[in-house]
Amino acid sequence: MSTSAGRGTRTWTTSAARRPAGTLIGMLVVALLLTAGCGAAGTSHEPGTAGPSSGGGSPVAGTPGTPGRAASVDPSVGVSIQPVRPAVPPDQGDFEGFATYSYIPAHPAGIIYLFHGSGGSADFAVKIETVDVLNEMIGRGFGYVATESTERSGGRRWDVDDPSLASNPDLARLDRLRRHVIETTAIDPGTPTYGLGMSNGSAFAALWAAAESAAGVPISGVALYMAGPTKAVDRLGGLRVPTFMVVGVNDTVTRPAKQKADLAAIARAGFPTELREVSQRPVTSARYLRVPGVTEATAKAVVTAYQQAGLIDSAGALLVSPSAGRADATDDPFRRIRLPAGLTPDQRTAIHAETLATIGAHQFNAEFKAQNADFFATHRIS
Repeated sequence: MSTSAGRGTRTWTTSAARRPAGTLIGMLVVALLLTAGCGAAGTSHEPGTAGPSSGGGSPVAGTPGTPGRAASVDPSVGVSIQPVRPAVPPDQGDFEGFATYSYIPAHPAGIIYLFHGSGGSADFAVKIETVDVLNEMIGRGFGYVATESTERSGGRRWDVDDPSLASNPDLARLDRLRRHVIETTAIDPGTPTYGLGMSNGSAFAALWAAAESAAGVPISGVALYMAGPTKAVDRLGGLRVPTFMVVGVNDTVTRPAKQKADLAAIARAGFPTELREVSQRPVTSARYLRVPGVTEATAKAVVTAYQQAGLIDSAGALLVSPSAGRADATDDPFRRIRLPAGLTPDQRTAIHAETLATIGAHQFNAEFKAQNADFFATHRIS
């Protein structure tokens, strides 16, 4: 369903909230989804497909499954090792000229706003690791909306320095989007509202939650991946909402120690917090099986390529400094490795992202998706 309202054209596609049940069932059975770092960990993509894409990202394609039917987790990897595809195909649209991906069930347990990292776009919602997290959330009854930063050139970053809902273009537009979602979907003012972000998007999620809370809008919680609040949040009195935080043991882009200190300050203010840390795991072929279209033989060939380049040993342990795997580094040796022939550019990007996630670097990671969903489900402000 597309709607438009005020101030020029605002077209935004909603999901099941305005569709008959039969339509939704048909979507789940036969729909083939075509959609497209500091962004999420690669993309779920089948060879030969095409769709919207943003820098460092690529489309998702695949046959949707059943909400809540999650693949089992491989304990040695920390995540499932089956190809990751969306449980429910998101609607693609736009709001005030900025792309959106969304899914809103008929009876939402809550609504989650997603915020991409530097260089990203709304297709953060359809990256492999994000899809895995969202599948968990959808299985718990949550809906979501993803859009993109106002800055669409250069760093493509959210404005995390201006705490004003009036003068910060990102905060102002997200507030209008929040109101628009309430006006046009099954979301109502009492629906628990959450934010989830990665890196620059994490810092913005904190600022967004603080600004909305200061304006009297109840925010039930935020999930901050690989970054914490900026000084702009302090000008609003600090982040005063339940906060779930994920840091990486080898994150050299942001400072995990500062993020932990920020979380401790939120806890001292009397708000619920939860900290999870992504550890460094051996680089093995199993994790690459999450990338649709990557076979076991190809996954093993990727590991062999890393071994031959001297980046890992025969057991998958790193032989180089983790800082060399920075998500934003131009001299990242993992990017320079000649991977097996036959991989698409999207699959190569996804494999690199899965490598960084494996070693606990600055990369979105679905390892704690269940804990994140539990945290959101526990903290519900309406």
